[in-house]
Amino acid sequence: MSVPIEQVMNFTRSGNTRELVNSHASKELIFAVVGPVGCGTTSVAEKLEQLAASALHTRHVVRIKASGVIERTLKGDALVDMGRLERARLLQDAGDGLRKTDESAVGALLMAEIKARRADFDEADKVPDGGDVSVLHADKRPETHRVYIIDSLKHPAEVELLRTVYREAFCLVGVVCEEEVRQKRLSSGKCKDSSLMEILQLMKRDEDADEDWGQKVSKTFHQSDFFVDNTPDRMIGGRENPNWVVPDMLGRLLDVLIGEKIVRPLASETGMFHAAGAQLRSACLSRQVGAALTDATGNVIATGTNEVPKAGGGVYGGDFAFERGEASIDERCTTTKQYCSNTRVQAQIMDEVIDAVPQLRDADDRAAIRKALGSTTLGRLLEYSRAVHAEMDAILSATREGNSTVGAKLFVTTFPCHYCARHIVSAGIDEVQFIEPYPKSRAFELHGDAIEKVFSNWYKEPPAKPTKVLFRPFTGVAPRLYVRAFRKNRDLKNKDGQQEVSQPKWAPGLLRMSYLEIEEKVLGENRGC
Repeated sequence: MSVPIEQVMNFTRSGNTRELVNSHASKELIFAVVGPVGCGTTSVAEKLEQLAASALHTRHVVRIKASGVIERTLKGDALVDMGRLERARLLQDAGDGLRKTDESAVGALLMAEIKARRADFDEADKVPDGGDVSVLHADKRPETHRVYIIDSLKHPAEVELLRTVYREAFCLVGVVCEEEVRQKRLSSGKCKDSSLMEILQLMKRDEDADEDWGQKVSKTFHQSDFFVDNTPDRMIGGRENPNWVVPDMLGRLLDVLIGEKIVRPLASETGMFHAAGAQLRSACLSRQVGAALTDATGNVIATGTNEVPKAGGGVYGGDFAFERGEASIDERCTTTKQYCSNTRVQAQIMDEVIDAVPQLRDADDRAAIRKALGSTTLGRLLEYSRAVHAEMDAILSATREGNSTVGAKLFVTTFPCHYCARHIVSAGIDEVQFIEPYPKSRAFELHGDAIEKVFSNWYKEPPAKPTKVLFRPFTGVAPRLYVRAFRKNRDLKNKDGQQEVSQPKWAPGLLRMSYLEIEEKVLGENRGC
C-alpha cells in the first residue's frame, strides 16, 4: 500500500528530517591495519590508538589483536612453552583452518569482538534514569566517538566483509616497509632463534600462501584507504626516532576523517588518483592498470591504461568515436576474440616444448606437465599480449601531445614490468610510485644500474638530486579514499567570510539502524504516514 503523498509532504513541512536521521548516526570508526610480517603493524596500531584518543577527545578507543582472536579458538594450552616462530606458524595454521570453510571467518570473529567491546562501552556510558538504576537510552547515540583498531588483517575477504558492513566508518591502513628491514627485525625479534630459511618461508607464506584460504597479505594490502611508511625504526637510543614519519601521517589521516581542519591532497595523492581513474578504462581480461604522468610541480600531463592500441594513435576507448556511432574494427579480447592472446601463445609454446622433448611427449598426463610449465618463467611471459601497458600508454600520450617526460613523475597502480622499466628510464622520468606488487617484473634484476627502490616519504628531509630513477611505494591517501577525503561537504567560512570549518549538515559514516528502520522513523506510523 502506497503512502499518500500529501501526508508525507505534511510531515516534512512540520518536522526536521535531517535532525531525525542525524540523531541515529553512529560516532564509531573502525580501523584495520595490514602489512607484511615484520613491517611493524603493532607499532602503527599503537600510535593510531594514542592519536585517535587525543584527536577525538575520547577514552573509548580499543585495539583488537587478530592473532588474539584466532588464539582463543585453539583448545587447551597449545601455545604454552612454544617458540615465537613456532607460535606464529601455529596461528597461521589456525587462521587458515578457519578460512578454509569460510574465507571471511576471521573477519566475522573480529566483528564479534567489536560487538563485545561496544557492549563494554555501553556499560561504561550508562546514565542515571530517575533512580538508582543506570540505563543507556536505546535511541540515544553516544556523545563521544568510539574507535576500534584491528591489528592486523591477512586476507582480502576479511576486508570485504568489514568494508561491506561498516561502510564509510571503516578505514584500512596499509603499512609499507622495505623487505630487508622486515627480515632484520624478524631476525632480531620474534625469529631470533630461527634460521634465515625459516624466516624467508614465514615471510613468503604471509605474503601469498599457496592455498586460496591462506594468508594473502599482498592482495589485502593494496585494498587500503591510506598507506604509511614504517621503514624507519620507531625508537633510536631509547627515544622515538624524529625521522619516524608514522605519527605525522596518521595525524593527517585523522584530520581527513574528522574534518575539523581544511586538508587538501598532496601532489602524489592527486597523481595516483588520476592513475586509478585511468585504470578503469581497461578492458584487459587479466588485470586493470592505470598510470598518470605529472611534471615536476605536480601538474598531470598524461594518463594511460593497459589497452589495445588503435590506428591513428592512442588506445581503444580513448576517443568519442563510439559515442558518435562511428563504426570501427575492434578485435580486442573482450569483443570479437574473447580470449587472451598472451595466454593462448603461452599454451602453444608449452605444447612445442612438450613435443620437442621425447620424455615429455610420451608422458601420460600432458595437462599436468603443462600446469608445471605454467609455474615456470614460461607462465610469466608478457610480450604476447596485444595491450600497451599503462606506463607506455601514458608516456606515448605525453609525447604525442608534445609534452616532455624529462624530469616527470609516474604514478602507476601496479609495479612496472621490466619492459616498461627500460622505457621509463629512456623517457627521462625521475620517479615512479606504485601500489600493487607485480611478481613477474624483473625490473631491478635487469635495470639495477639505472633504477633503485627507496622507502622514504621525504616529509622532513628532501633528498639530493638522485642519479637513478627512484621506484618507491605510494604513501598517503589512497584513490579509494580520495573523493571522500577531499570533497567539500561542509561550510568552510561563516557569514562574515571568516574561515570557520563547520560540521557537515548530514552526519557522515554509519547509522545505528538499517535503512528499513530509518525509513520507518522518517515516515513513522505516529506521524500521519
